[in-house]
Amino acid sequence: MAEPEQENFAKHGLDMEAYQTYKRKDRVACILMLSNMRNDIMLYFERHRSTQSIWDAVKIQYEGTSTTRIHQLTLKFDGYKKRQNQTMRQHLTIMSNMIN
Repeated sequence: MAEPEQENFAKHGLDMEAYQTYKRKDRVACILMLSNMRNDIMLYFERHRSTQSIWDAVKIQYEGTSTTRIHQLTLKFDGYKKRQNQTMRQHLTIMSNMIN
């Protein structure tokens, strides 16, 4: 989003300080959202400039996650057990791949 000019704020009776506060809070929210994503996922969403833009992109990307799909994943996860001949890395890779 382009930074509005000071004269536009004065012309429309808007407060530049309130806008700056909003932008700081939005930036913090973006950082929080992105920092809670895996690196490979974060790379897809980091180009977005606002929290709303990130949220909309996430919804579009993952809107296929229905209640049925979550239930299937829960059953699959609950039924999975690590085999003795598997390394922990293999075990975690299999668990991570369940959602794909």
